[in-house]
Amino acid sequence: MLQLLLNGLAMGAIYALIALGMLQIFNAVRIVNFAQGQLLMVGAFMGLAGSASFGLPIWAVYLGTFAAMAVLGLVFMLVAYYPLRGKPFYLVILTTIAVGIVLENLVLIIFGPLPQSVPSPFGSAQWKLGDVAISKHVVFIFATTAVLLAVQWWFLMRTRFGRMIQATSQDMEMARLVGVRVHHTVAVAFMLGAMLAGAGGLLVAPLFLAEPAMGGALGLKAFVVSVIGGFGNLHGAVIAGLLLGVVEALAAGYISSNFRDAFAFLLLVAFLFVRPQGLFGEKQSERV
Repeated sequence: MLQLLLNGLAMGAIYALIALGMLQIFNAVRIVNFAQGQLLMVGAFMGLAGSASFGLPIWAVYLGTFAAMAVLGLVFMLVAYYPLRGKPFYLVILTTIAVGIVLENLVLIIFGPLPQSVPSPFGSAQWKLGDVAISKHVVFIFATTAVLLAVQWWFLMRTRFGRMIQATSQDMEMARLVGVRVHHTVAVAFMLGAMLAGAGGLLVAPLFLAEPAMGGALGLKAFVVSVIGGFGNLHGAVIAGLLLGVVEALAAGYISSNFRDAFAFLLLVAFLFVRPQGLFGEKQSERV
């Protein structure tokens, strides 16, 4: 039981981290990036390339991946968002899906279809507490998610640039009129969102294996987490991610592991019926 809870919390922290990257972009342009999972997958393979192909030390692999993901986030904005700014939102969403498919196939061409292992900074080291094995990498996941949540909250709520991003999200034209460099704020949001996805890839790949198709399911579950937590709410995303991870682990352990992925969407449907605004969302009314 305790081992299942620990494993579920570890996976939930990964879901939360992906959702934080998704919300970073959503909080800037009010667009859901459905390629966030594929960006995570690219981050995992960048870590693989840095460690296996170039033999870099692990700290250099992490720094290089973050830098490369920031550039990729900027390119992603220029391809998927910038040409369609001002257009109906569903066109941008469809474009993010298309770009995600392109990224997945590019990685498939470059690295091949076989799953590959990515090293952890802590190797396979773990602590034993009775019958429960606690991996040092899992503790690293918890610590990293907590730090990134705190940094993201501080950036959005306590810095001038974060307030500019919020102003851009609420009314882009008004933000531009009061002197906000809208293009700069949007670019930074996409870069940060991609870097968070890269962090998720570096953290999740040592637990499982890096493969080109890994991003699809993870991205959808990050969307589920965002909805359950209340779209746009950072703390809600983390709590919902941990909740989903625990529900999946317990359901897979006590019911059936064959339907592990289905439990996420059953939980989503339940929330849409009972509390559609999510855990920390607010009801909104629209005058017709």
